Amino acid sequence: MAIAKTHRERAIIITRIIELVREHGRITTKDIVSMFGLHQGTAQKYMHIAIKHGNLIRYGRYGVFCDLRAIIDFDHKRYVHRKDDT
Repeated sequence: MAIAKTHRERAIIITRIIELVREHGRITTKDIVSMFGLHQGTAQKYMHIAIKHGNLIRYGRYGVFCDLRAIIDFDHKRYVHRKDDT
């Protein structure tokens, strides 16, 4: 059984999630689980809090993005990659 995080530890993780999204443009639940060793449900809960506090955007199952431009760039890369495969 995992040890419950203190309020301070949760705040640090949420702040770090916001920073990572701002640095890299995008982060997924899987990334958060592997970086912080959290359960998937806990990672999703922290992501929702980070979205509210950091003015971030959740884009379906593709993760959390820093702004609309990052989403457009992500979709463009997916589209171009898919188009090259055909």
